[in-house]
Amino acid sequence: MTDSPPGQVSVLTFNILYGGTHLGLPLSQTNAVIASAQADIVVICEQWGNAESLADSLGLGSHLVAAPPYWRSVAILSRFPVGQSFCNGARLILGGGVDLCVFGVHLTSSPYQPYRVRDSQFDSKEDVLIEARRTRHPELQAVLSEIRPLIDAGERVILCGDFNEPSHLDWTESSADLHFGLQMDWPCSIEVARAGLQDAYRTLHPDPCSDPGHTWTPAPGKGVGGSETAEDEVHDRIDFVYGSGTGFTPIETAVIGEHIDNADVVVSPFPSDHRAVKVLFEIDPTVE
Repeated sequence: MTDSPPGQVSVLTFNILYGGTHLGLPLSQTNAVIASAQADIVVICEQWGNAESLADSLGLGSHLVAAPPYWRSVAILSRFPVGQSFCNGARLILGGGVDLCVFGVHLTSSPYQPYRVRDSQFDSKEDVLIEARRTRHPELQAVLSEIRPLIDAGERVILCGDFNEPSHLDWTESSADLHFGLQMDWPCSIEVARAGLQDAYRTLHPDPCSDPGHTWTPAPGKGVGGSETAEDEVHDRIDFVYGSGTGFTPIETAVIGEHIDNADVVVSPFPSDHRAVKVLFEIDPTVE
């Protein structure tokens, strides 16, 4: 690494599914997905003890995120050194006096409210949203409590991972036909936006009808809690890359998955029940 700040940095988020080998494929296939992104920073969920092996094979460093509830799940792989550890992330030293604070989450998966909607197991939309807040709100708030002071101080911040909840930017009035006729103000994405973080994928692809960006699921019935068939599955975008900071702008994004119908980059056979999302950010090093 040099003392010159990078003009760009790429970030990948990927739930690798129970250590990356749950579907009977070798760990090298998970490695292939990550390598295809050529990302500088990778946040993986469900690393299950394989983060260091993946980092070593990719020539990256690894930092485990120790915060509950998924303390064995989240890890940050990076070509940049760690300058400071947080409960839910790390400050990465990019060079030339430029830092990037990266946070990873894997929020509680059950109960998964889109299945409740699909199965008409609710009396009102508000009942669904109340349950969603009860399911994930405390976990998300713990992470945002670390992030907010950094954003207030003008730091560059990334938050990504498996949120196990859709976005209010996807379940809109215009896309209601894709979501059981409903518009839903999903609470996690709203809270993240209120904290000052920008959904990179939806910033670059603002129309959820033409660019759904689904990350869940390429493998119905093969993960944990998924429907047995694709026809019964609620396909959605639940893996996100959020960013904040002046002079820190998303300029490209790509979904990595199992087939060209659902992904911009294809790796086959695909080793996970989540597609991966890559975002390229442009950095203006003159902005403090």
